[in-house]
Amino acid sequence: MSKHRRTWSQQEKLAIINYQKQNGTAKASREYGVSGVSISKWIRLYEENGLDGLKSKRKSNEIDIEKQKLERENRELKAIVAEKELTIRIQKEMLKKSH
Repeated sequence: MSKHRRTWSQQEKLAIINYQKQNGTAKASREYGVSGVSISKWIRLYEENGLDGLKSKRKSNEIDIEKQKLERENRELKAIVAEKELTIRIQKEMLKKSH
């Protein structure tokens, strides 16, 4: 069994929901190769939130991961700038003392 999970677009999920309403969960599950549990979850999300409920959460997670990566990079760059600033201050103080 493959560890790769299939991702479904909003339009595909909606088509599967519509097919399920006409033909039942078992037939939709076999036809599209998606579990009945997933279909039921999509129906619930669609009924609660409309088309927005069918949006892929993966994109949201990818955005969060990218945001965390950028925040970490920003902290590291700020630390580097602070270290350079400290080095410059120390050098200025040493120059004042030598003159």
